[in-house]
Amino acid sequence: MRQTKSDLIDSLEIIFLRFAELLLRISERNYTRPLHLLSGASIGKQVRHCLEFAEALLNGYDTGLVSYDRRERNPLYENSPNSAADRLLELRKEFELRDWEGEVQVSYLVHSSLGSENVVMSSWERELLYVQEHTIHHEAIIRVALEHDLGFEDIPESFGFAISTLQYNTNRLILAWDPVI
Repeated sequence: MRQTKSDLIDSLEIIFLRFAELLLRISERNYTRPLHLLSGASIGKQVRHCLEFAEALLNGYDTGLVSYDRRERNPLYENSPNSAADRLLELRKEFELRDWEGEVQVSYLVHSSLGSENVVMSSWERELLYVQEHTIHHEAIIRVALEHDLGFEDIPESFGFAISTLQYNTNRLILAWDPVI
C-alpha cells in the first residue's frame, strides 16, 4: 500500500511523540554526558541534530528552498532534554498545519572548504520521508548509546527501528535483537 502525505505526517507525529516521551525520562546529566560509543558526542547532540533537520524542512517551507547543511544550530536542544522534548511536541503540530504538496528545491554543499552549493529538485513528500528516516536512523544510534553506555533499559520497543523492520518482524519469530534486518 502506498504511503500518502497524510500518512507521512501521522507517522512523523508518532515518531516525534515517542521520541519526546523518551527524552523526558533521561536525566540532564546522562543527556549531556560525552559518550565513548558516540566518539565523545552526547545523546543531546544526536537529538539536536534530528530536531534541526526537521526545523530546516519547516524553515524551507516558506521559501521553497530547504538547506539541511545550512541549518541553524540550537545548543539548547543538546543541553536540555525537556526543551528538546517540548520542541518535538511543537513540531508535531507545525508539521500538521502545512500543505505538503508540490515540488521543493533542496540545496546542498558541494565542497566543505569552498562553500559552493548545488540545488536539486525534490518533493515535499520525499523530504518528509527523508526527515522521518533520518530521525529513525539517529534514534537507533541513541538507542545503542542508551543501552550500552548508560545502561538505560526503559526504551520503547519500536524506538530506533525502521518501519519496514517493525513490519517484517511482526511476520516472523524474533530470537535476537537485530537493528539492520
